[in-house]
Amino acid sequence: MRGKSLAALLLCYCIWGMQPLYWNLLGKFDSMFVLCCRIVMCAAFTWIFLACSGRIRELLAAFRDGKLLRRLAAAALFLAFDWALFNWAVANGHVLDTALGYYMNPMVIFLAGITLFREKGSALEFAAVIVACTGVVLSWVSYGSFPIVAVLCALSWPAYATVKKAAKADPLVSMAVESTVLTPFALIASLVFFCGEGGLAGVQALDVPLILLSGIVTGLPIILYTVGVNGMPFKVVGILQYLSSTISFACGALFMDEEVTTGKLVMFGFIIAGLILFTAGSFRRRRPDTGAAESGK
Repeated sequence: MRGKSLAALLLCYCIWGMQPLYWNLLGKFDSMFVLCCRIVMCAAFTWIFLACSGRIRELLAAFRDGKLLRRLAAAALFLAFDWALFNWAVANGHVLDTALGYYMNPMVIFLAGITLFREKGSALEFAAVIVACTGVVLSWVSYGSFPIVAVLCALSWPAYATVKKAAKADPLVSMAVESTVLTPFALIASLVFFCGEGGLAGVQALDVPLILLSGIVTGLPIILYTVGVNGMPFKVVGILQYLSSTISFACGALFMDEEVTTGKLVMFGFIIAGLILFTAGSFRRRRPDTGAAESGK
């Protein structure tokens, strides 16, 4: 069981990490048109998968739950922003920035837990955040450009995760609901704003399979993550998540001809140092917290 879960997680993070190469294949289209295709195809794929796995009632029940639907609709806005930012970044040569931003996700989620949910943190975890932020500031001050894409990527997914935390919904069901809520807007935008070149008029026969596949590329990692996270220790899941950012960084540097500037290397070094501290702090804190949590019940 654990071997299956590990394989699912590794495949999940590999797909997420290599997504820049896939979205780059659709580079002739406007990135917002690609986003619209991604939303519609993700909705279609998740509905089909849930129907084939006998879980369509769960999905329909989610739509009937007004409170849950409102929360997932709010989460859908943050999800759309995260996808839009990522697709724009890939289309405009900022894959390295997205990787650096996603490296910082765990620390941003940690800060959200501290400030919004009154969770506790260790000294090492706080030190990790300070080290990572120092890297961003040094990159800005020393090399004259604020890493806005990296910072937005660092904030966008944690914002989505924070809004979604209150919903407590199954990852795949919630993804289906969120993409379905966004689908009418994606269809209207495609017909009104992206009907010319760079949009619908530019779609050729060879592009159709790539557009259809976008739903699987988006939805399949969520399925794999759900399979993997349920059978692996959470600390292992946390460490493995850095694999996707590392693969994305390599894709940008090796295959997409992005320049690895000195500023990015400085920021990368500080972020990695912060991640090492953060992981060490998480491991040290989780051991004693386990007993405390059980006794608190």
